[in-house]
Amino acid sequence: MSKTKKKVDSFIVINDDNEYELVGAEILNRYSIKAKIDETGSKQLKTDGWMYDESLLEPLYDPYQLCELLELNTYHEDCVDVVSRDSAGISYDFVPVTGEDAKTVNKPKLEDLFPQMDIKINKLLYFKNYDRRSVGYGVLEIIRESTSDSRPVNLAHIPSYTLRRTRDGKRAVQRVADKEVWFVLYGKNYDKNGKLCDVHADTGEFHPYNSLKAEERANELLWTMDYSPKSQYYGLPKIIGSIPTIHGDMSRNNYNTSFFKNYGMPAFAVLVSGDFYDYDEEPYIRDENGNKIENPDYDVTETLRYKISQQLKEVIRNPHSAMAITIPSNGEEGNVGIVLQPLSVDTKEASFRLYRKDNRDEVLHAHRVPPYKLGINENGSLGGSNIKEATVNYKNDVVAPLRDDDEFIINQLVKNEFGIADWEFKIIEHDNRDYAGDIAIIKELFNMASITPRQIIENIGDKFGLTAPEDNPYLDEYYLNGQPLDNVWTNAPVSVESDEMLSSLQNDLLDEAISLDESIVQSEGHIGENVVESVSVKEDTKSFRQTVTDAFRRRK
Repeated sequence: MSKTKKKVDSFIVINDDNEYELVGAEILNRYSIKAKIDETGSKQLKTDGWMYDESLLEPLYDPYQLCELLELNTYHEDCVDVVSRDSAGISYDFVPVTGEDAKTVNKPKLEDLFPQMDIKINKLLYFKNYDRRSVGYGVLEIIRESTSDSRPVNLAHIPSYTLRRTRDGKRAVQRVADKEVWFVLYGKNYDKNGKLCDVHADTGEFHPYNSLKAEERANELLWTMDYSPKSQYYGLPKIIGSIPTIHGDMSRNNYNTSFFKNYGMPAFAVLVSGDFYDYDEEPYIRDENGNKIENPDYDVTETLRYKISQQLKEVIRNPHSAMAITIPSNGEEGNVGIVLQPLSVDTKEASFRLYRKDNRDEVLHAHRVPPYKLGINENGSLGGSNIKEATVNYKNDVVAPLRDDDEFIINQLVKNEFGIADWEFKIIEHDNRDYAGDIAIIKELFNMASITPRQIIENIGDKFGLTAPEDNPYLDEYYLNGQPLDNVWTNAPVSVESDEMLSSLQNDLLDEAISLDESIVQSEGHIGENVVESVSVKEDTKSFRQTVTDAFRRRK
């Protein structure tokens, strides 16, 4: 019969009170995030299942373990999600490149950029950025139509933790279970002599350009990562510095769980003093050689500590019953005192709440995400808030760099694969604009002859469903306090046709204002006895007629 080696499935650790506790190996392995390095230099199989050698590079941290951090801390996962979603946007468009004479015939060529794409490109960018924020790098796969020089027809996402880079900086290999597939980084498919080449998908070997079949040729990867001075191949996620914080928060949670498992009974100290009787036998004795051995006559049930604990457990089982603890005494007067001293439970609970908040804030700070993005509302001591300033910093310092990287890699495809340089890919972000504030500013700009009606419609027209007719020249004029700028400079009189049109418009507006006045006056009886409100309504009613009259008087 063959002898099999038993696997280690548990470890013995020592608590602070020197009591032993068994902890499962799977729990300990969860905390082994830093990639282990063999100090002997042996090229053995690492803990993440990869065989690293002189060509395949090991990441700074185990990517799979970094993915598991998302399951251990709610705030970390929420930050990764919200940053990835904000940077990926909700849609996209192709806009003219600044300073270029954009050809309108080129835009339709790009609108169906990837005809075989099953997933919206914004969703793919979300997946890629989710990986990048979690493990430090994110990847998209380029799928071409047939040959090496044919146009891309599709993009796909590859989970980053399944990929490893090679030392030459050109290739990457994916491993899932026992299968491996090789890839080549986009723009890196050239040999030592600078000539284009292909990479075999099964072996990772280089072959002459366009010499492999479509099923044999390795696909290309768009690789983005967070910068790390320690590696030019793998990025470093923002959460690395807060890993001890996540572990500390887990310890806090584990403590609270075990604390409240005690039937809700708070921790306390039992103090017994006076002439009380206790068990005389010792639990351990010495043999003839001086070795410490168990006392066969010792009975733990006879000890005072055991008897008190049994009485307390009975109270715990019946929490609203009366508690009577009996202590055997030596003297006739029975001078025995017993004190149940609660430990500072309230202090512990308050400190744990602060500790939880500190840990939460550190995770949010690592991602540079404002608390309100996660649904956390915080006000200052005077009830104020810095949400507006935090939003600007978050968009400029966190979202914008990721979005710029995403737009850059797509525009590389647009330029290199489609030969179009006058149009560029732009991500459309979530519309969080303050339109009330924008309209007020636009109104001032319009009256100062700084913006045309057409530019106004192009800026905010989508929000209100406005369109600008191409054949209306008045929409391209600048106006100073409502007057065309040409009339202001030349003092040219208004044409008879324009004067008649404006006079007709004035009469129509006055008729509407009078009708509105009458309807409001008739409804005054419904206002009730609130005299102040009635006066306010009359003042507002007067302003309708007066506003129209004053506006046309200023025109004349």
